[in-house]
Amino acid sequence: MIIRKAEVRARGERSQGVVTLTLSEESDGWTYRVDGMRDDRFALTWRARSPEGASRKLRDVYDPQVWDLAVTEGE
Repeated sequence: MIIRKAEVRARGERSQGVVTLTLSEESDGWTYRVDGMRDDRFALTWRARSPEGASRKLRDVYDPQVWDLAVTEGE
């Protein structure tokens, strides 16, 4: 499954809210853009060769013991 949009929240009582990530094709590969930032092009630092690779990487980066990752738009 390709994750087009996801919401990430830290687990635990100190959680400060939700960050929305949107799949984005950059000049050097696929990654996720952080929505709601002043700079609309604020993206995660890593890149993947395909949308599928970016989706796998996103799941790998956010350890489910530490983060709640909810897919809000996928295919």
